[in-house]
Amino acid sequence: MFFHVLHKQRLLNAGLLCGLTAAAAALLVWPEAVSAGVSRGLSICGAVIIPSLFPFLVLAGFLVRAGIAAALGRRSERLIRLLFGLPGCCGTAILIGMVGGYPAGGTAVGELVASGAITAAQGRRLLRFCVNGGPAFIISAVGAGMLGSASRGALLFAAHIAVSLLIGIASRSKSSAEPQPPPQKTQKLPVTAAFVESVNAACRSLLYMCGFVVLFAALLTLADVSGAGAVLQRLISAPLTALGGGATGLGSVNWLPMGLEVSSGCIEAASGGRLAPLLLGITLGWGGLSVHCQMAASLAGQKLIDRRFFRFRLLAALLGGLVSLLLFRFVPVPGLAGTVPAGTPQIRPFTTSAAGSVALLLMCGMYLGTIGVRSKWR
Repeated sequence: MFFHVLHKQRLLNAGLLCGLTAAAAALLVWPEAVSAGVSRGLSICGAVIIPSLFPFLVLAGFLVRAGIAAALGRRSERLIRLLFGLPGCCGTAILIGMVGGYPAGGTAVGELVASGAITAAQGRRLLRFCVNGGPAFIISAVGAGMLGSASRGALLFAAHIAVSLLIGIASRSKSSAEPQPPPQKTQKLPVTAAFVESVNAACRSLLYMCGFVVLFAALLTLADVSGAGAVLQRLISAPLTALGGGATGLGSVNWLPMGLEVSSGCIEAASGGRLAPLLLGITLGWGGLSVHCQMAASLAGQKLIDRRFFRFRLLAALLGGLVSLLLFRFVPVPGLAGTVPAGTPQIRPFTTSAAGSVALLLMCGMYLGTIGVRSKWR
């Protein structure tokens, strides 16, 4: 047994070494492509991530640290218990997850677990349906920007939230009967202390998020120029084509950006013609590995992300695609005419200044560096 484990560890180390060597070689062979990917990732951060998420990250931390979440939870205890089988304070995380966008809901869940308001088991169950795209991204960027109609974005957002609530209610019946240990007493900070701590945590979370967005944008560009993306595309399309996906067009869809990064995936999905509602619902429900890595970084040490988290993300992707397809087919929307026009998205909303994004990230880093050792608030 010992030699088997040792042999397995050697193979893992050898595979990691080969992967790092290949990545270093790719950086040297295609430096222009990597630079373009990094610039595009910074544009996404400056146009979408920072403007839409920073206020909600500060709000999520402030609601928990100032004790407002606990006060609201006492008033919504019956409703949250009835629908989801969770404590009332989880209502704030659910609301922030619906309006704040990726991954503000997950950050709010981490704040509740860290403060002792809920247990880790309750936090893992809450994460099943709190990882959602916000209305600013789905209605404005995806609907108005990529599909040319805010009404289409509203349909996508309605399908997205409906699937999230459905998963939350359905998962209650199995786990609400489990005995839950009483949560610890939450610590309420003064208003000024809660505000400063919230801004500090929001800046740190934004650095994590933007770092992963830039990394995955560079990886997507590198995969395109090196041909690795085409190879992965053929591997993914082969089983879909064999199952009949060739007749429906699913076999020719570029699934790689949809699985890795939600912004790039939505741009790809919006170009899918009649399949655009289905592909957009799948992309938004899954959220992308970039969002999952962002959540893993912000929730490090809390052990909230496990295999069940990814299973429920897959379930949300499948249900999101089906519900979005049904809504686009049966709900009348002005100017929709039943289909989404084929072709490239009408607006690519990620064209802001990369230099401005870099400057903003540097300012966040300087702010964190000047804080030094965090004060212990009494």
